Amino acid sequence: MKHLLFLLLLIPTLAFSQVSSWRSGASSPRVSTPSMQQSIPQRNDVSRWRTQTEPIRPGQPIPNQPLVRRWRGGGVNPYGLMWGTWGWYQPFPYIWYDDFGWRHRGVVRIYENGKRDTVVVKPLLIQAGLGKTNNEQANFWGTIGGTKGYFIMDYVMTYDIDRNQYFPNGNLAIADFPISDEIFKKEHTLYLGGGKRFGKLGVHGMIGFGNEIQRYQGRDALGGISFPKSNINFTTIKFGFIKDFKFFSLKFDTDPIRGYSQLGIGLNNF
Repeated sequence: MKHLLFLLLLIPTLAFSQVSSWRSGASSPRVSTPSMQQSIPQRNDVSRWRTQTEPIRPGQPIPNQPLVRRWRGGGVNPYGLMWGTWGWYQPFPYIWYDDFGWRHRGVVRIYENGKRDTVVVKPLLIQAGLGKTNNEQANFWGTIGGTKGYFIMDYVMTYDIDRNQYFPNGNLAIADFPISDEIFKKEHTLYLGGGKRFGKLGVHGMIGFGNEIQRYQGRDALGGISFPKSNINFTTIKFGFIKDFKFFSLKFDTDPIRGYSQLGIGLNNF
C-alpha cells in the first residue's frame, strides 16, 4: 500500500518536469554581442570653390575677397561650368576699355583646381543708330567688326506719307482734274559695305539697292488725288565716315548718285 501511494506522487512530478519552458512564457537566455559602430572620419576642409579670388581685370589688383560660385538654373549643370584646358571651369565675364576708349568684353576662366586661364577677350565692336537725310528720309544703321575694320549696313526710307486718295489704276491721259507740278516720291534703299578704322575714325564705302515710287498729284472739289507715275529699282553707292567717342558715335554719309547726304548718331557696344 505504501509503495502504491509513493508511485502516485512520483508520476505527476515527473510529468511536470518534462514540460518545455516555452509554455511558461519565459524567454530563452540571449547572448548579447557588443555592437560595433563604424567610425566615419569627419571632413572639415573647405571647398576650393570658396578659396578662389575675383577675376583679373586689366589694371586692377587681385583682392583677397573669396569668390562664391553663382547658381544658374538647370539640373545638369547648375553652376554653368564649361570644359577648358585644365578641366571644368566657370567663366566670369567683365567689361574693359582699351586705349581708344572702346569697350571690350572679356572672360576669366577659373578652374576647380584653382588655376586661371589668360583673359579671353572678344574684340567685337557693335554700333547702332539713327539718322536723317536732307531729302526727308530717315535711316537706321549699324556696324559690326573690330578695331581695324568693320561691316556696315544702312537702311534709308522716306518717312513722308501720301495724304491724297490714291488711285492705283489712274492714268494721266484720262485725268479730268488739274495736275500739280509737285511729284510725290517714296523710296527705300538698303546699303551694304565695309570700312577701315584709323584709331577712332572710320572711313567706309557702301553699295545700295533700292526702289523708288513716284506719283502724280492733283486736286478736285473733294480733295487730293494721286496715281502712279513710275516704279523703278536702282543701284547706287555711298561714302562716309564715323567718328567714335566713348559711348556714342557720329556718322556722316553722302550719295553722289541719288544726290543727298545724311547725318546720324549711334551707341557703341550697347
